[in-house]
Amino acid sequence: MKFTKLIFTIVLFAYSCSSIASQPQEPKWLTISNFKHSPNQWYNLRKEVVLNDVPEKTTVKIAADSKYWLWINGKLAIYEGMVKRGPNPEDTYYDEVDIAKYLQKGKNTIAVLVWYFGREGFSHNDSKKFGFIFNGKFGDQQVVSDASWKIIRNKSYQDIKEGKPANYRLAEGNVNYVASVGISSWQQTNFDDSSWETPLEAGVEGAAPWNNLVKREIPQWKDFGLTKVADLERYGNRVILKLPYNMQFSYWFKIKAKEGDVVNITSDSFEWLNDTPIRAKYVAKEGIQEYEHFPWMSGHEIYFDLGPGVELIEAGYRETGYNSEMDGKFVIDDSYMMRLLEKANRTLYLNMRDTYFDCPDRERAQWWGDLVLLMEESFYALDNSANALSRKAIKELVDWQKDSGVLFAPIPAGNWDKELPQQMLAAIALGFSNYYKYTGDLETYTYVYPHVKKYLNLWTIDANGHVNFKDGGWNWSDWGEQIDSELLEQAWYYMALKTYADIAEKIGNRTEQQKALKTASRIKKFVNENYWANQGYKSTDYKEEIDDRGNAMMVVSGIATPDKYDTIGVLLKDIRHSSPYMDKYELDALFLMGKSKQALTRIKTRYKAMVDSDLSTLWELFDYGNWSYNHGWSGGPLSIMYKYVAGIVPLKAGFEQFQIFPEPINYKNLECSFSTIKGKIALKYLASEKNKTMEISVPKESEAIIRVPVNAESLELEGEGKYLLLEDRKDDQYNYYSLSSGQWLVKFSTLL
Repeated sequence: MKFTKLIFTIVLFAYSCSSIASQPQEPKWLTISNFKHSPNQWYNLRKEVVLNDVPEKTTVKIAADSKYWLWINGKLAIYEGMVKRGPNPEDTYYDEVDIAKYLQKGKNTIAVLVWYFGREGFSHNDSKKFGFIFNGKFGDQQVVSDASWKIIRNKSYQDIKEGKPANYRLAEGNVNYVASVGISSWQQTNFDDSSWETPLEAGVEGAAPWNNLVKREIPQWKDFGLTKVADLERYGNRVILKLPYNMQFSYWFKIKAKEGDVVNITSDSFEWLNDTPIRAKYVAKEGIQEYEHFPWMSGHEIYFDLGPGVELIEAGYRETGYNSEMDGKFVIDDSYMMRLLEKANRTLYLNMRDTYFDCPDRERAQWWGDLVLLMEESFYALDNSANALSRKAIKELVDWQKDSGVLFAPIPAGNWDKELPQQMLAAIALGFSNYYKYTGDLETYTYVYPHVKKYLNLWTIDANGHVNFKDGGWNWSDWGEQIDSELLEQAWYYMALKTYADIAEKIGNRTEQQKALKTASRIKKFVNENYWANQGYKSTDYKEEIDDRGNAMMVVSGIATPDKYDTIGVLLKDIRHSSPYMDKYELDALFLMGKSKQALTRIKTRYKAMVDSDLSTLWELFDYGNWSYNHGWSGGPLSIMYKYVAGIVPLKAGFEQFQIFPEPINYKNLECSFSTIKGKIALKYLASEKNKTMEISVPKESEAIIRVPVNAESLELEGEGKYLLLEDRKDDQYNYYSLSSGQWLVKFSTLL
């Protein structure tokens, strides 16, 4: 009887242990026991895992404040994980990645390098505490971050003490790597980490200061690989590595030096800019050594300033960037425009990573004035993976809304929280509406509804329709002078109200829709009755020369009626006060008024210095100076050419229906294609003096609307699907046809 009882006890104990072991373990936030908040801290973490079998898929959930690099069995699996902190003012993003291809049967080593910024920035919300959390399912085995891991402060990464610190707008600091205190081969499986510390468990998922984890929506960065360059220019102690174009890069070198010798690393943007971008420093150990620097910089050239006695043997760079293909194509028989578009493409791609930003050197800040333009360009120039960055930006903007209802940017926010009223209106008016128009993402479009309502209600409109001035933290409209800010406010609020009405209609709130449309009608009536004069629009209290920006926005908003177009056209020919930011809307206005040749002349005049420059990107301002030479808002002509010269814009959300109205001006050949959520749209346009040919590709579940001059002769329309003459759309100039999905050939001749 006692023997039977003993067996039962053993079985019960074994079952109990099995039950406990099978229960999911809760990952812990890891930090270090003696942590003190200060900038630029780096940590190494390690964990060994023994696997009986290698699973086909191993999904792990990782979060860190602020960035991490992950090695599995000595192989780099994730290059710069994490996006900067701040889906909202409290919470933290996390990565979800599959690491199965790096695993092996038996012992596996997880090694992580974490960079804790420890700085506020215009695009990062510092939690004030270094932290790392890991949760993975390795087949039937769960691996989580807990006290079984090992950790050490990596003291080879330090601050640069001398000279100016990195610009205060940047979350990243300048990094000094001291090779003599570096830890060699710590990522490898055979490394002995027994002397490392046991990490401090700082709470489970959801614990402060990191709070809730929000899944990263954007892809991991695109890694173009390490490129070694043999052709280096040497000028005394300076070695220059010329890059093929302005890019986001990290650098690598191989040197021979003595311990304590120094290499200072900058890019040409550091010497160009009147503010201080990121720089780096390397303090050598004895002998021949190699080093790859992980924090990214930007520029056309990398400068290695060698201390006395340092020999640079080899150097290279690694380009990284947002993981999207630049698959938009626009070709036209105009070398000037092709060079401008090439620079605009490069400017767009260089200003996107964790967020869209204004410039990659001084700020890396998600200003919404820049973002609205970059977002529109991305719909034409980049594949659909870029849409995730736009969606992230929209959600961040409204999720950072203050309790008072104020929207502000740039966000995620660290050391800035000031409202720019006109940029917030632009975000609603064109940012939100264009996103929906080009992607068809109704969920995100309607998600913003209560936030938009709350913000627009902060503005006051007189009974007569006048939009009253709203004071913000920075009442900025544009760089330059002669800015009729009151006139611009009427246009921006009017357009934001129209977007709000559209969202209200989408969610079925007809009452709010009609209320908004009536208010918009009052604004339009007020502006036309009170601000129009013989020379153009001008607000009552504005006493300077009439503003080209405000008049352009009257057209873009739809407040101006066609009878005013000729006057505004003359004004836009003679007056050029705007920066590249607002000049894009002036180009929109000219095309909308049917003044395409004037628009092209304006582009060729205002952008000439940028196009002629040796730089591969477009500058912050039209004049040459110590401003950012790569600025997000300056690529406006990119979307202009797709929208108006190729004439391709969505008529129904997500390109369910779109127009192809090419306006090639005097060009004889035009070829254009780009990705949409429906598939690829393509146009090939050929023109002689009399004959016109269009080859058109319409994706599945889409419908194209084309137009043919009413005086066209010998029209041929051949395709794979059905076409229909739209009788109700005919006007004095054109007949309109609907084309179903498929390949189409349209030929016609026009009278001379």
